[in-house]
Amino acid sequence: MQWQANGSRPSPVGRVVAATRRLWTTLACLLVMTGSVSADLLWGVNGHPFNAYSGISIEQQLDYVRDLGMKSYRVNISSADNATKLAELIKAAKERGVQILPVITPELDLDNGTVDDLYAQAHDLASTLVSRFKDDIRVWELGNEMENYAILMPCEMQDSGIQYNCSWGPAGGTMTSDYFSPRWAKVSAVLRGLSDATIAVDPTIRKAMGTAGWGHRAAFTRMLQDGIRWDISVWHLYEGDPEEAFKFLATFGQPIWLTEFNYSGGSQRGEKQQAEGLVQTMTLLRRYQSLYGLEAAHIYELLDEPYWGTSYEAFMGLVRLKKRGHGLWMPSGRKPAYDAVKKIIADGSAEPSSPTVPTKDSPPPDQTSVPPVADAGTFHPCSLDAFDKSASNHANQVAYAYCLVLRRMPSPTEQWREVTAMKKDPAIFPLLTKLLLSVEFRTENQPVGLGNRRYVTLLYRTLLGREPDNTGLSAYVSKLDSDEANGEQIVAELIHSYEFRSRHAVLFLSEPQKAVQ
Repeated sequence: MQWQANGSRPSPVGRVVAATRRLWTTLACLLVMTGSVSADLLWGVNGHPFNAYSGISIEQQLDYVRDLGMKSYRVNISSADNATKLAELIKAAKERGVQILPVITPELDLDNGTVDDLYAQAHDLASTLVSRFKDDIRVWELGNEMENYAILMPCEMQDSGIQYNCSWGPAGGTMTSDYFSPRWAKVSAVLRGLSDATIAVDPTIRKAMGTAGWGHRAAFTRMLQDGIRWDISVWHLYEGDPEEAFKFLATFGQPIWLTEFNYSGGSQRGEKQQAEGLVQTMTLLRRYQSLYGLEAAHIYELLDEPYWGTSYEAFMGLVRLKKRGHGLWMPSGRKPAYDAVKKIIADGSAEPSSPTVPTKDSPPPDQTSVPPVADAGTFHPCSLDAFDKSASNHANQVAYAYCLVLRRMPSPTEQWREVTAMKKDPAIFPLLTKLLLSVEFRTENQPVGLGNRRYVTLLYRTLLGREPDNTGLSAYVSKLDSDEANGEQIVAELIHSYEFRSRHAVLFLSEPQKAVQ
């Protein structure tokens, strides 16, 4: 503290310093009095005001949110056409002290769209929405469970060149190799487009991005590897203890938002069970808040959706609905979970704990290194005997066709290209014809000057696994010599034969088997 020369009164600067010290002393005392109690989580709930809840006004929905003691309403928006409705929702929410958490979920053709087109479409949508609402919405969730599209499925090719087991279910998502690279490239393009557009509009807006939960942790590593930028790590929870997932997410150094959670199946096993399950989960989340940087948690969802029949969506809400005619619905009472959630929000705050600031430690080794993508020209030998002959999906049929004709496995990109084509035309014949007429097949099997007799013999050995009979050999050679038929026509006759279909039945499991005379 500074004094005047006579030492009797403090100078103006001294008075400011003294006042500042008193303020900090007061704040310190308040901190001591409050102990280690910290602010509660940002509690919220999911809703579908734009494409569901017919007959339930946005005001009714938001009144429930406010009554529950929640401060956030998570809603999905898939098109700029819904911007006007979003503006109305934001206005009504502000009047009730509720924040809106929009989830941008672009309606895109992931199967057929190119990486560049998908990036551009996602970028345009995010740019339009974020620009319009940047002053009202400071946190945007970008994408919803998009990594599900890229999860490796039975019989698909891994980046290592090994076929994923046809008898297993979808991969767990815990390792970076659990994602099918051709589809992941499209997911990544969409996520990058959404993130880049948001940053371009306002780099201070927070971007929440993540996965469907379950075991899909390694998708975050893939996102990081691809240069996708996010500020909040998103997770979903419908069963179990999320601590291991939270430990992993904390290594990325970003706060965690649980944007979907509920008791598994909602009230399918009973409304009382749903209420008890939600209370247990919310208590657990408060315990993890400071430990792992958990900031927010949103229940899925506000209202039951009985119009979906027996789907789980019909049982996930906190409020029941009933029909009121003309395709409209109305509330029919609060479920026990509603009152249980309201009470736990009103009664409690975060549990005292020693905060652990998330740091960017290294995730587990199996979730950090993205395996090298198999090059299309890399030779991965195969054996037809090793294939699962009971698996009828297109991925297995494509892999089998490559092994049969080219004696190698397809790359993930080759496999996905052909699977996408077979979604439109499930016949295997176009692929077999393309492979048999390919430069690779000719180069590997047909030396310069290969005559018609040797060519027909090669086709018999490749497709039928035997030497040609004299009658067949003579007939085909005669047709080729006289230009009555070309190589493509001979190939077509052989692969449409009953003998070929019987020998390679796995190629035709998805269609009725017909004998070709």
